[in-house]
Amino acid sequence: MSIQDELLLIKGDSELLTGEEVVKWARAHPDSELYNDPIFCGWDEKKSAYEHWLWGARRLIALHVVYEDGERKFVSLSVDRARDGGGYRDMDEVLRSKALHEVMLADALRELERMEAKYNRLLQLKPVWRAAARVRGAQRKGKGGGAGKAA
Repeated sequence: MSIQDELLLIKGDSELLTGEEVVKWARAHPDSELYNDPIFCGWDEKKSAYEHWLWGARRLIALHVVYEDGERKFVSLSVDRARDGGGYRDMDEVLRSKALHEVMLADALRELERMEAKYNRLLQLKPVWRAAARVRGAQRKGKGGGAGKAA
């Protein structure tokens, strides 16, 4: 059975599927795909706690290191997340570097694609998806806009 099948089985006819139910079910079914998914860190509580602390630290960085207007000061780029331990870069430095700016733009467009896949049924957002498609097209043609803050 796939993870999707297991999640749908857990949900059943319930209105909601909760994380608590998933963990409880996975723990009770050690032969399941869910139980054996790396997200559960092999059910090693020390490793799970450490991963939770890392997630918390990343969240603190994102929420608390901001400019005066509340905009994030640090950004995590895909090229850095691929490195062991990841990391965060100063937004101003990223925007000054053509190469890093292009990475951040590509990351943003991938994130918009994920959002579109999730919310594409909302007709009110069609203009957003069309605008993102125009930016993707310009980027593919080598007109990514270079470094600098977009309007």
